[in-house]
This record gives sequence, C-alpha cells and structure tokens, in this order.
Amino acid sequence: MSFSAKEQRARAAAFAGLVAALLAASAVPAQEAGVVARDAWVRKPAPSKHDAALFVVVENHTAQKRKIIGVTTDAASVAEMHEMRMEKMTMSMIPISELSIPAHGKTTLNPDRYHIMLFGLKTRPAIGDVINATLKLDDGTTVPVTATVRK
Repeated sequence: MSFSAKEQRARAAAFAGLVAALLAASAVPAQEAGVVARDAWVRKPAPSKHDAALFVVVENHTAQKRKIIGVTTDAASVAEMHEMRMEKMTMSMIPISELSIPAHGKTTLNPDRYHIMLFGLKTRPAIGDVINATLKLDDGTTVPVTATVRK
C-alpha cells in the first residue's frame, strides 16, 4: 500500500503531534511538584545514644509560602523539629513548632541550625540504612522524606 506525498505529510504531522503530546504528559513541571524533600540524611548515632538527627533540603515550587508543622516516622518514638541557638555562650537545641519554606524557595535543615531529632530509635541504624519520615505542611499536605544514614 502506498500513500501520496500529501497523505505521508499528514501522517507524519499527526505522529509528531502524538509524540509531543505524550512527552508533555509525561513531563511534570517543577511547579506541579509542590513541596519536595531532597538530599536527606541521618547522622549515625553514637554507640551509647538512641537518638539521631535528620537533615534535609525542602524545596517549595509553589507561589505560596508553606510551613512544616509536624514530622512523623516509624523509625523512632518521637520526631521533633529543632533549632540550634547560641544562648549565654552555649549552643542549645530548642524545639520549634513550625518551619517556614518561602514561595519558590527552599529551607535547609543542616547540622548548623535547623534539624529533625529522632528520639527513641526503634533499631540502631547502620551506615547506608534508610529512614523514612513524613513532613506535615500547614495546608494539610505531606512530603515524604527518604534519608540515608551516614557518618
């Protein structure tokens, strides 16, 4: 069966349109991703400790400021957000109830300031293990966190 040049061009255009539509449907723009967590890690606890700190970068791809208002995990009895503060020449770890993520911005939880404390670890994690947590946001959505244990 042979097609005329006009039919071949029409079929090629239809095929190109279909490919473009499929590519567009499979690509998820960052703005649709909402709030995401990346580069998460947990510091391996000292042998005598049953607690660990979780660090993560939280990116907000929306036009609205968001707040982290809670954290849950099955890996520990309690998960709390904390801030390191210098008070009277001593570093103190202060629990906080929320942490802002600017619109189209990010908040970094790192060893220098904000972090998530995991109290009462249910098992002693080894380097390379994965700990899952969930961040609860002020709009009711949740953000999964997958953190690898490292030194």
